[in-house]
Amino acid sequence: MSLTKGTPIAVPEGGQHAGLGVTHRMAAIGIQVDTWDEEVWARPAAREEARTLGISAGSIVMVVERSYFAGELVVEVAAIILPAESTKLVYNGPVGGS
Repeated sequence: MSLTKGTPIAVPEGGQHAGLGVTHRMAAIGIQVDTWDEEVWARPAAREEARTLGISAGSIVMVVERSYFAGELVVEVAAIILPAESTKLVYNGPVGGS
């Protein structure tokens, strides 16, 4: 909030930049996101998570903690909780360089 309070992107799903990705929203206020990081692991669901997801308490969930950076500055962090039995995580990207 310290970066976005009072800007057109203060509410990620509202305003003229609603629904755009982090890099596009941050660029709209002059911040260049240059890297991201994700940590992924499985664990039992907390009671409230299970209720929200419509699964049994103690069911296994996938946790994705995602952070976006502009240099050393963390500009956005998200914790995404998904039911493991119905989740497939797929990652890909370019290989090598020029």
